[in-house]
Amino acid sequence: MSTTNAKSQIEQTAVDFCEAFYNFNYPVAEEWSTPSSLSYLSFLASNIQQKHIEQLKAQGTAKVSVVSSEIDANSERATVVCEIKNAHIISPISGEMQQISVLQDTLELMRERNKWLIRMDIPRQNGKRNHD
Repeated sequence: MSTTNAKSQIEQTAVDFCEAFYNFNYPVAEEWSTPSSLSYLSFLASNIQQKHIEQLKAQGTAKVSVVSSEIDANSERATVVCEIKNAHIISPISGEMQQISVLQDTLELMRERNKWLIRMDIPRQNGKRNHD
């Protein structure tokens, strides 16, 4: 696989994942995730209520674009920085939904069985995901 091909593949995976994730479509986000990420995603999915879905519909969906991407020399891991416009985050503590006009998310991807998957098993505490 050429690097150009891999680069466009990981970027597309990152965009597809972020569009699903930030629009609360967790079943689709799970398809792009490593097996170790599934418990974290199902925890997030359990926080979604009908009011959040209605707020999302009223405020419009998130739009995702790639800022940068980097593949390691062995082509087994990659990092993609995405910009998400009109992102929606639900606080796991208060259950309140917050709309953020623009945020950047750094995704870690791993290659498993020739497919690029997003690794989200460890929620990061550096301000990228935690908005409380």
